[in-house]
Order: sequence, then structure tokens, then C-alpha cells
Amino acid sequence: MGAAYIGMTVGRNGIFGRWGDHLGRALEKSSFQRRLHEFDDSAWGRMNDLVIFWAEIGEEEQFLTVETSHREAVEYLVQRQLRIALAQGRPPLTVISKVRSNRTVQLPLVQKAAERVIGHFTDHFGDTHS
Repeated sequence: MGAAYIGMTVGRNGIFGRWGDHLGRALEKSSFQRRLHEFDDSAWGRMNDLVIFWAEIGEEEQFLTVETSHREAVEYLVQRQLRIALAQGRPPLTVISKVRSNRTVQLPLVQKAAERVIGHFTDHFGDTHS
């Protein structure tokens, strides 16, 4: 089983800082482990691969502020599209992260950023539809 984590951050430590947030709980299961367990309670022991996919979503001001709705909307659109593509088993990954839709998913700025991320994913992993 392979798991795919998709996340967003504007923190100074970037994706590594965000990933550390998901793994950095000493006294309780990490948020990553909890989410993996929600998906499949025996997945942690069977997981043989982990993909942390990271792509720039753009330098637009809306993506670089403390307010998260635009980044969350991009993440939502990307996850929705990847779930459809990955359902065909190429590459053999399962998206386990989750995010809710919000009012900004309809903005062209957000939709274009999501399309760029999906393009980066396809460039890296190959065409997920063939």
C-alpha cells in the first residue's frame, strides 16, 4: 500500500515543517497516523511507501497570507481530482489527507493553481488516465 499526503503551508520551514507538525506528537498518535488509521486501521503496518507531494501553487498574495481559504480551496480541488485519477490504480497510491471545500473554489485564481498542481503531479508520475 502506498499513501499520498497532500498539504499546504506558508510556514518558514515549508513542507518539512508542516510534515513535522503531522508527525511531531510524542504522547499521542500523530495526526498522520490518526488519519491513516481512520482510512484503514492496519495500514500503518502494511504501508511500504509514502509519497509527500509538494508543488508551488503560485506567488499570488491570496496564497501567501495567514488566511487559509485560498490554499485550502486549491488543496480541495487537487485532492478531488487526484482521487478520481488514482482510483484507476496509477500510480498505486491512496490520498489519505482531507480538506473541505469553501467559497473560494470557484475563483479562477484557485482553479488555475489547482490545475498547475495536477499538471506537476502528472509530469512527475506520468499520465494517471492511461
